[in-house]
Amino acid sequence: MVTISKKTEYALMLVMFLAKNEKNNKVSLMEVSKELALPYRFLSQMASEMKNGGLLVSKEGRSGGYKLVSDWQKFSLYDLIVILGEDRNMVECLCEKGKCKMSSECKLRSVWEKLETGFVTELKQIKLVDL
Repeated sequence: MVTISKKTEYALMLVMFLAKNEKNNKVSLMEVSKELALPYRFLSQMASEMKNGGLLVSKEGRSGGYKLVSDWQKFSLYDLIVILGEDRNMVECLCEKGKCKMSSECKLRSVWEKLETGFVTELKQIKLVDL
């Protein structure tokens, strides 16, 4: 079964929280942590990755915090997964590094590739704004 990591799940919760507060000023991660009952340190790490990935902006200091970039609606669920570094293959044999010795005669590889392609295509079509 393909799973979505806690990291991605929490990042989606953060996006939804910030989207709900989009008209307001920046939101502190401490406030988000308390409101959503998410671990602050983990949230801080994710927010930093999301900022580096171009999904969030932040300001430090007393009136600081995080908010979504103005064009955040263009981001897909797949984009978020990539920003978080969670874009791993469904099965190890699809990884470039994990070439299987049996790949030339494997009947399953084409099945995994088809499933992976379909899954990624679906993730790209789901916009964060639609969640």
